[in-house]
Amino acid sequence: MVGAAFRRKFPDYDIEYKSLETKGDFDQKLKLDDGSNIGIFTSDISDEVLMSKNNIAVHSWKDYPIFDNKDSKIYATLKRGDMRDILFLKNIKNLDSKNNRIRIMTSSPRRRYALKKNLKFLVPKKIDEILFEDVRGNINTRLNKFERNGSAHGFIVAKAAIDRILKYSEDNKQKSTIENFFKAYHWMIMPLSIFPTAPAQGAIGIEIDKENYKMIDLIKKINHKESYENVIFERNILSKYGGGCSQKIGVSVWSKNDVIIKSVFGLTESNNKLKTFEIISRSSDELCKNNIQKKDVFPRNNAEKNIFDRKKIKKNNSINKIKNSVVYLTRGNVLDDKPVFDRSCVIYTSGLKTWISATSQGYWVNGSCDSMGESEIETMPQIERVKKYHKLTFDSQEKNEEGVINLYYLINPNFPKDLKSRKEFYWMSFYSFQVAIKEYPELVDKNHSCGMGNTYKRMIEFFDGNHDKVNCYLSYEHWLSNFKDN
Repeated sequence: MVGAAFRRKFPDYDIEYKSLETKGDFDQKLKLDDGSNIGIFTSDISDEVLMSKNNIAVHSWKDYPIFDNKDSKIYATLKRGDMRDILFLKNIKNLDSKNNRIRIMTSSPRRRYALKKNLKFLVPKKIDEILFEDVRGNINTRLNKFERNGSAHGFIVAKAAIDRILKYSEDNKQKSTIENFFKAYHWMIMPLSIFPTAPAQGAIGIEIDKENYKMIDLIKKINHKESYENVIFERNILSKYGGGCSQKIGVSVWSKNDVIIKSVFGLTESNNKLKTFEIISRSSDELCKNNIQKKDVFPRNNAEKNIFDRKKIKKNNSINKIKNSVVYLTRGNVLDDKPVFDRSCVIYTSGLKTWISATSQGYWVNGSCDSMGESEIETMPQIERVKKYHKLTFDSQEKNEEGVINLYYLINPNFPKDLKSRKEFYWMSFYSFQVAIKEYPELVDKNHSCGMGNTYKRMIEFFDGNHDKVNCYLSYEHWLSNFKDN
């Protein structure tokens, strides 16, 4: 990947590749969680850059020590792959029925901590205890160990590692092994809001001797600036807590809709719990304009969010016939009629609340857009069995969306009588905004906000691309918290 990127920029250069197995790869007895073996997956490769004529070293950047080497440094990265972790589970019905115990293979203290805290909410099965088994080696080695392990129910790995094999590997047997995993086992992509990853996960680090000025200048020309800056931000955050493989802390930073989002989750060595999911690229002064009070915003509470009555559409039996498709659940109430989804379907939810609602009703969920919008589904694993896309939602009178299955109508809009006097507005859907504007045209000139996904996209289009007219937030609660109580 790095060589191809370099050759596209500098076609006249010859490239020679050298593979090196590191201490962390061949010595399976080395401990990863006591802080004594920092850099065991990278130091041997770094030494090659300094001691030989090799120009650059290529790392999985998450394995690189938080604190840079004295004589070398990572100067560039390619566009970052998927940051998230993916969890494979064998049939969860086979869990110990007496103890509701589940056993997962991972050597990561961060993953262990996050799974213990969050997994019970994400699966449609009662879990009382999670046990762990160490697993090391390359992706194929770990997958094979999991498949042969009769006592392990689950296995968790960086999704980027899976994606790279599916996309770039020339080994068809290797690809087939992974695709069969998706067919044979349950799987879920862990949401970043509650499951941030190791800093730099999904990113490739390109390391160069600090005195090799010519190569530094060349390699910077293939650097993906946004990915590089986000990774540096993550590493700086973790460095405050010491860094290293022993940390139980996940840190993820990414960009969306011209803002920067940060998620931190974990436990420090002094047992301080960390849990943050926020937009960090705007100041509170910008968010809370003119010290506006909650009485002057809409909706000012959860009761005002529900401005429509719902009328069910006659039960649509076509849902039960869906196969080989992504099924996107926009809200928890789209499951009110208890549809049955074929095993070949991949279930995605709009956010974490809808995920938890689905699992509480017995559904297996494969991933969530994490309130970031439908475009997040595009990052799902590239597997051939998923052919189509179906969205379960409400009838917004728009008939041009392919794959949309409407389950209810929104009727009888009920806006507060003083709506025109409100100063700040948060819209749960673009349809709500449309209805309000039609009834109260003067609202166009007010300040508007919404979530990170399709509503934001549609509203920006409505305002002819003027991003100053619409602010995006992680949630309604996030938006409301910026205003003062009455």
